[in-house]
Amino acid sequence: MDIRQLIARIRWKTGTSENTKTRTINRIQTLADAVESQFPEVRKWNQIKLKHLMFIRNTWFDRENLATTTKEDYFRAMRLLIMAMGKDRHWFGPLHLKKNRDRGGRPTMSRITRSKSRSIAKRY
Repeated sequence: MDIRQLIARIRWKTGTSENTKTRTINRIQTLADAVESQFPEVRKWNQIKLKHLMFIRNTWFDRENLATTTKEDYFRAMRLLIMAMGKDRHWFGPLHLKKNRDRGGRPTMSRITRSKSRSIAKRY
């Protein structure tokens, strides 16, 4: 699945390592590929629905036998994917991805923009 348009919406904080960026993008790509392999009718990122990510959360993680820390990294990538799609308001609750501010956690290294900058728009 081609997720270049979603990746173009991600803005990284200055000082974010290339390794972190690459790992996060690869995890988003893995999630998108898992959706596409389970649901062949989903070929584009804008066809992903809540039920597809519910499958990822409820079934795929268990089937892959991922460690707890790796699952948390995938949850962060899933959160970023959903925000880039613009569905965060409606999908975070059912997917249990809402952040609890009291609990703490890793600082956010990225944010999502709704429009592309001119330099990014020229590449496509």
